[in-house]
Amino acid sequence: MKKLIGRSLTLLFGIAATSFAIPSFAEKPIKVGTRLEPLIDRFLIESTSGDVKLHLHQPQPQQVVLVTGKPWEGNTCAYYTIFRDEGKFRMYYRGSHYDPTRLAAHPEFTCYAESRDGVHWTKPALGLFAFNGSKQNNIVWNGIGTHCFTPFKDANPKCSLQARYKAISRGRPSAKKGLYAFHSADGIHWKLTNKEPVITVGAFDSQNLAFWDPERKLYVAYYRNFRGGIRDIMTCTSQDFLHWTKPVYLKITGAPREHLYTNAVQPYRMVRVRRL
Repeated sequence: MKKLIGRSLTLLFGIAATSFAIPSFAEKPIKVGTRLEPLIDRFLIESTSGDVKLHLHQPQPQQVVLVTGKPWEGNTCAYYTIFRDEGKFRMYYRGSHYDPTRLAAHPEFTCYAESRDGVHWTKPALGLFAFNGSKQNNIVWNGIGTHCFTPFKDANPKCSLQARYKAISRGRPSAKKGLYAFHSADGIHWKLTNKEPVITVGAFDSQNLAFWDPERKLYVAYYRNFRGGIRDIMTCTSQDFLHWTKPVYLKITGAPREHLYTNAVQPYRMVRVRRL
C-alpha cells in the first residue's frame, strides 16, 4: 500500500465525505505518521491482490435494549443521540405522542437514559420537569428546542466547565426559525445559551448537530436545507459556538443526487499509535 497526503475525515451515513476532490498521488507515499487511518475506501490503497478486498459488513439485529412506552415518551420517540462519556453512555431522545384525532396529544420533551455497557439502559427519575403533576420522569429538557435536541460533550480544551456539554436544536414550536445553542455543566441541567437563534439560514427540519473539530480547532455544525427540491446538508463553523460563518453545502464527489434526511455526521477521531 502506498499513495498519500494527510486528510481530515468525517463520516456521513458510513461514507467518507470530504469537501474536496481527492487527487491521485501514486508516485509519492502518503504520510500517515502516527495517525490511525480507516481503510474504508481506496484512498490509501494503491493496489490489492489475492484474497485482499474491501468488504462492508452488515449489522446483525440483536435484542431490544430500550423500550419507550411511558406517557411522556409517547408513541413517536425519535432523533436519538448517543455518545460515550468516560465510564458510561448518554442517550437523549424526543418524546412526543400523536393520535389521528388530537394530533399532538402533549408537548414534545427531551428524554434521557444512560448505560454502562450500551446494552442495559436506565431512565433516571431526574425530578426536573413535571408531567401530569409529577416530576418522577426522565425528562431532561422542556422548552425551546425539544423537537431535535442534539447534545455533545465539548472536547475544546478551552471550554468553560459550565459549558462542558453543548447542544443545538431547532426552535420549534413557538420560537423564531433557526438553530438555538444550549449548554450544561453536567449533561443533565441545561440552559439556553442565547435568546436568539445562532444559525438562521436553512430549513432545519431534521436532527441537526454540531461538535468540536480538533483538527480545525473550530466548532462545526451540519444541518438540513433544500437544494433544487432535494433534501441536502449544509455546514458552517464557529470559534465560540455563538457566531457562525456563512453556511455552504456539503460536496460529495461522484455521488448521485438523493435525499439526505438525518445527516448523522460525526468526526473520525485520530489517535496516536505506536509506529511499526
